Amino acid sequence: MLMSRWESAKSEGVFNYHLNCMYKFLPGDFNFSIQLNVERAQMRRKPMRFHAIREAFNSMRWNFTKLKEKEIMFYFRCINQPCSGDPLDRHIVAVNASPLERGHSLIVPSISHCVPQVLNETAVRIAAHFMLLVDDDTFHVLFNSLLGFASVNHLHLHALFWPYDSDLINRRCERISDALYVIRRPVWCTHVIVFQLTSAHDINKFITNVLTCVEFLSVKDVAHNVYFARAQPLRTTGEIWSEDTKRTLPQLVTAYIFPRTSVLGAKPVMNFSPAALELAGCLTAYSYRFFESATEETALRIMDEDATISDSLFNQLYSELDDILCGRKPVSKQCDDIDAELELTSPELEELRDSFETFEMHSPRRFYSNEKPNFDFPPPPSPLASAPMSPPLDNGKTFPG
Repeated sequence: MLMSRWESAKSEGVFNYHLNCMYKFLPGDFNFSIQLNVERAQMRRKPMRFHAIREAFNSMRWNFTKLKEKEIMFYFRCINQPCSGDPLDRHIVAVNASPLERGHSLIVPSISHCVPQVLNETAVRIAAHFMLLVDDDTFHVLFNSLLGFASVNHLHLHALFWPYDSDLINRRCERISDALYVIRRPVWCTHVIVFQLTSAHDINKFITNVLTCVEFLSVKDVAHNVYFARAQPLRTTGEIWSEDTKRTLPQLVTAYIFPRTSVLGAKPVMNFSPAALELAGCLTAYSYRFFESATEETALRIMDEDATISDSLFNQLYSELDDILCGRKPVSKQCDDIDAELELTSPELEELRDSFETFEMHSPRRFYSNEKPNFDFPPPPSPLASAPMSPPLDNGKTFPG
């Protein structure tokens, strides 16, 4: 249904451009795939500027309540196990008008509640359910936090099909505790926290673990990206890299969480932006020049500059998270302290102005585009002719009022 609705939206001209992407692999240790998508850089809505990982929802800035009806593909809810406790909750799947690939969509949980871009239980549950419902190994659900290349402060996830496997799913992990796994550099290009759904009976535990992790990172003011994929059972022994080419092993829903450095402001796209998809090794080039010249070395340098946290910080984070998951440390609940709504800065006011439609004043002249209009209006009366006269003065003279 997702693809049929997406194709229907395409036929109705909802998208900003027609997809015509090129792909290639970058030789090296990580088997990065890279896509050329010039139109997305030129025609997508400008990313917004943010100052913190937790910012209050601002109804004046662009958000998903402003979507056009034809951009919404469908509404959904879970009947036998609701995604939230509100029976009136409406969750939507909308097109991404500037798509990365066929089927690129936006999942907006509880749209009318206007929740800021901080993962909550409803969003994680929806992500897990979508991964289970879409029987396609190329399907992924993605989340970018504020300061982690999220472009809108209204809770949403990306859903898309990427034609090539991320090599991340083939990497050896390190088991920290019962459910907590990590992948350190240099096994992968950046540090990763990993949770895997191994059984249908464990879905609630899987959701709780993912939620606990992102809440912990949010409270710690650590920006993060989340990449949901299907992967072979996590392994902790053997080679650093091992691919199940014959697909003899089960492909299990897996959440890869990337703690990362914060990106302040709206950074102009020059080469690529290391968000969830890119940190999983699926890159998008926004210029033909970069697409042609890109190497694994240049991609790694961009990730190091814009995303990678230090080894010591990662060790500290997963150690504290392990204490929380194992009950040795209380869970820190997030977001009673979401930053209060701040006054908009000058660039943000300009962004707000650009987000409104510009209306043309109604004027007779606009209907005469091909010929000079000829309006015959009577000349205005002389001011002196119509001016009232002042009462006579003592000297008997009168003057115009």
